[in-house]
Amino acid sequence: TSYLLIKLSDRKLEDWTVSMRLHGSEIVAAILQHEDSRKYLSNISKMTSYQSKYEDEVNNEKKTRNGKGKINFDGMECLLQCIASYRKKDPTNEEECEYLENIFDSLAASLLSDSNVDAFLERQGIELMIRCITERVHAGLGSIKILFFCVSGTSESYKRAAETFVDAGGLKILFPIFMGRKSTMPKPAKSSDAGNIELLRKYAALENGRKGKQQEEKKSSKRMKRVLAGNKEWFQSIEANSIQIIYGLTRYLDEQSPHDAQSRLLSKFVEKDFEKCDRLIELCLKYDIKMRQAEYDYYKSDEAEEAEENGVDVDLAALNAKLRGGGDIFHRLGAIVAFAAMGSKRSHEHIIEHLRTQNSGIGVIKAAIQEFASIIDDVKQQSQFSKYLSII
Repeated sequence: TSYLLIKLSDRKLEDWTVSMRLHGSEIVAAILQHEDSRKYLSNISKMTSYQSKYEDEVNNEKKTRNGKGKINFDGMECLLQCIASYRKKDPTNEEECEYLENIFDSLAASLLSDSNVDAFLERQGIELMIRCITERVHAGLGSIKILFFCVSGTSESYKRAAETFVDAGGLKILFPIFMGRKSTMPKPAKSSDAGNIELLRKYAALENGRKGKQQEEKKSSKRMKRVLAGNKEWFQSIEANSIQIIYGLTRYLDEQSPHDAQSRLLSKFVEKDFEKCDRLIELCLKYDIKMRQAEYDYYKSDEAEEAEENGVDVDLAALNAKLRGGGDIFHRLGAIVAFAAMGSKRSHEHIIEHLRTQNSGIGVIKAAIQEFASIIDDVKQQSQFSKYLSII
């Protein structure tokens, strides 16, 4: 693993083509995503370096003596260097896009370990992710995903990550994205399916009635569908991850958090005429419909009949379909709404009033929190949800 990371992070290696980097990154991602990596690669910033008798170990700048005769290698720094190469530019072809995605998958998998989260914070990983998002480059989507992983664990390391995110100015880049303003969102590279502008423009023209030759339409139809699906998935992923990050912040920030982090987060829901609260309600109702539809579709499907015949718990399978269909996001939106309502009386009143104008009520939020609490094992989260329910 250390050998591959050395090669991937060395920008001066001319003998490693894009294809070789792609295959190398696939192997690294597979290793770090394996369940045993949490045991054997719990701290990739202190890996045992690859050693070869043909290599001049003294001149390798990435290696440092640890006092026991062994040589340590900083794998976290290497992953961050790979990403830093794309903080201002987009990948130029599909292979580069896949390579960058593999690097982000590798980093995300490593962040399941507390020690790796600490190493990530020490090397200013959060600041790099924010920079990539601010530049609105292709790497921005992966950066949002990494930030989500940073605030999704259960230890103090993830709490520190949430506090570091706020201190680094993350709120001012996160909330415009959460509000759905595409001008603030990272854009997919033109070389990727999601960013194929020519086909997207052609589709827009066809939708407006300006149809080209039928033969050309048939030739491009399959690829056009792939491009449209990729573009849609890109922005859906940004929306979902932004919600997950905000939920992570509500989970970890408290009155003891430094830099008035909790107060700064709560103030976001009050500013600009409670527009963030309105957006929360809009998304909450949207995902409520999506998850109910997913559950209904499962019960009506052949899959449900087959499951029942095979003795599978159909209700449990339906719950799984419901969560995958939007329920997971709906639960987190409910928790965010409750956090905003609990932290500000004005927000609480506005949320109840806005729900009423949408022919809904606070019962939707309570249902989201109650169901969320019933499917998690984290006692601390369950306690937090009980507090939400007692107040809202």
